[in-house]
Amino acid sequence: MKRKMVIIIILLIALPVLYVGGFILYGTLTKFKPAPVEKVEVVGVNNKPITDSVFTFMTWNIGYGGLGAEVDFFYDSGKMVTTPQPLVKKYTDGINETIKQNADADFIFIQEADRKGKRSWNIDEVAGISSQVPDHNYAFTVNYDVKYLPFPYLDPMGRIYGGLLTLGKYQPEECKRIALPGITDWPRKIFYLERCLMFQRYKLANGKELIVINTHFEAYDDGGVKKAQMAVTKKMMLEEYAKGNYVVLGGDWNIAPPDFNIHKWEKVKLLDALYTLNNDSNYIPGWRYASDNNTPSNRKNDHAFDATTFTTVIDYFFVSPNIEVQEVKGIDAGFKYSDHNPVRMKIRLKQ
Repeated sequence: MKRKMVIIIILLIALPVLYVGGFILYGTLTKFKPAPVEKVEVVGVNNKPITDSVFTFMTWNIGYGGLGAEVDFFYDSGKMVTTPQPLVKKYTDGINETIKQNADADFIFIQEADRKGKRSWNIDEVAGISSQVPDHNYAFTVNYDVKYLPFPYLDPMGRIYGGLLTLGKYQPEECKRIALPGITDWPRKIFYLERCLMFQRYKLANGKELIVINTHFEAYDDGGVKKAQMAVTKKMMLEEYAKGNYVVLGGDWNIAPPDFNIHKWEKVKLLDALYTLNNDSNYIPGWRYASDNNTPSNRKNDHAFDATTFTTVIDYFFVSPNIEVQEVKGIDAGFKYSDHNPVRMKIRLKQ
């Protein structure tokens, strides 16, 4: 009897160790390791040249089709890991319809678009979204490619394959993935995103170029990784502006704009560092943040969305001084299909 108990205790200790150790080894061997810069394929047949100077942009983190209003999320102090399939179907259908309703936008930036994975029930969201705007070219680049994420133990996240999606009415001269600095803590980095920029270059009729950059900066850190990512992005934008080019950066910054009151829609005292920071007002002097500070763009996922949910603004644009922002407007979609709301911006290129 005593021997049997010893064996059971050994197994209880050994099995979790083998489980964790085995998957750490597997994750290390299969780790996604993109090059610093990679060419990205542009899909579509629209070769229309740019002749206008006024453009509309839209940015939206779609939460991989799994973070709509009914959902909470374990990584944000909630409980749910895998969203039930009927809800994911509901959310992805709603996302597709919202994209269709905004098909007039010249450029659409999407973050957290899955092509396969347990969390999104293997729905190819890139195919679904791109089919709603057939007159747009599209380019997809991976920032999350994990063969199997073994955590949480009782409901592992499993396979994840997703990234950034940029759709546009024009044919870019260049489209590339630019790697950003990432987290370094082990073993989390084995199963974590490899964040990046989606960089596109467009020829203009005046001989200059329009640079459009889709981004999803770091979320779950103390701000240091995000600062390193923004430093890389800053250097690149300044180089392009020095050439006389126009630069538009947009996406999910995971930090509020400098002039936004982070307590504006606070229902209870919030201490989560992810939501209590403002961006750098002197990031690039003379450049402009373009955000709608009267419409929430993100909600906290500690419980399903209701009147008590904390909301904030972390999705917006940043433009060079040779660009006039004519309008920036958040779309109050009630977080029905994602934990983010879309944001639109209209600009004019100065001559």
